[in-house]
Amino acid sequence: MSKNKPAPIIIKKEEDSHGGHHGGSWKVAYADFVTAMMALFLLMWLTMALKPQQKVELSAFFQDQDLPKREPQESVILPTYIAKDVQQGTPQFKLSQEEKLQYEVALMIKQLMQNNPDLQKNSGISSDKVGVLLHVNSSVMFQPGASALKPEAYKLLDDVVAVLKKVKVDLVVRGHTDDLEAGNNGGLGKFELSALRAAVCARYIVEKGGISATRVKAAGYADSQPIAPNTSDENRAINRRVEFLYHSQDMANLY
Repeated sequence: MSKNKPAPIIIKKEEDSHGGHHGGSWKVAYADFVTAMMALFLLMWLTMALKPQQKVELSAFFQDQDLPKREPQESVILPTYIAKDVQQGTPQFKLSQEEKLQYEVALMIKQLMQNNPDLQKNSGISSDKVGVLLHVNSSVMFQPGASALKPEAYKLLDDVVAVLKKVKVDLVVRGHTDDLEAGNNGGLGKFELSALRAAVCARYIVEKGGISATRVKAAGYADSQPIAPNTSDENRAINRRVEFLYHSQDMANLY
């Protein structure tokens, strides 16, 4: 090669190595994305599967304020998983006064139901923003078409009184019939029969239970609020019921 000629410039062109086939960074990002989506859909599914009361408890858990203090002689009955978190000092939450009363009442009623097999088979319990509702089939307390209490009704009403004596809540007793039931004496209609049954229960709670009359109300709804369609004997039996609605004094103006 001549010394006067410049050295040739060699350009080496790298072929596309298709890093996608060999690099791993995109796989990590994709795996994180898939995992996050799976967690999201699992959380959505679990939330949809929760009962209304469980949603209330879950929302209370994630509130970031301290648990309100109570007087030393009072006790707050909380769901097991919440009580455990409090003992372990893990995330704190806040329960409103209304929620605390509902927890106490609901757990007391459940305990009473466990101790009364007949009540377990013929009653139910639910709760909402107003209060805690215990509904009892009329057959447990009254003969068909009658408004006089059966002997076995007294134990049930004593249990109702026990809750009122331990928790500072008021009570609304609500009578319900089906679309056919009416009084078998004196020509009572559905409204009269449902109201009279509620009034008889309220009277026992006040006079025999020693509860102030200012804390107890009675109302008759006849067949205006059925639980099930009045299309069969079974459904009609469900609709014939007496309800005991425990609520705080702040909710008294709703009735």
